[in-house]
Amino acid sequence: MTTNLPSLLLFVLFALVLFGMYIAIRRHWGPPLMVATLGVISSVVVMTLNGLARRSTFYQSVVAGLLVGGLFSIGVLAIAYYFATNEQRKKPPVEP
Repeated sequence: MTTNLPSLLLFVLFALVLFGMYIAIRRHWGPPLMVATLGVISSVVVMTLNGLARRSTFYQSVVAGLLVGGLFSIGVLAIAYYFATNEQRKKPPVEP
């Protein structure tokens, strides 16, 4: 089975979206709800486009985009949130 170039590029973009979302949550580059929303939507869209690039039907692509994009995003968000809150607990309290 051969992979076409658009599908490969979309998969790389998917990985970059997940990585960017993780870093943005960990480094507090924006409100977590906004970062999470944009990241999940972006990953679902990219995975749907990836399915279409592989010549799957529209419905298969949407379902795969929702499942794969959504589940990977939720996993990345859970990991980022865990490490971000764990990092906050280890900081010494701020003195007035």
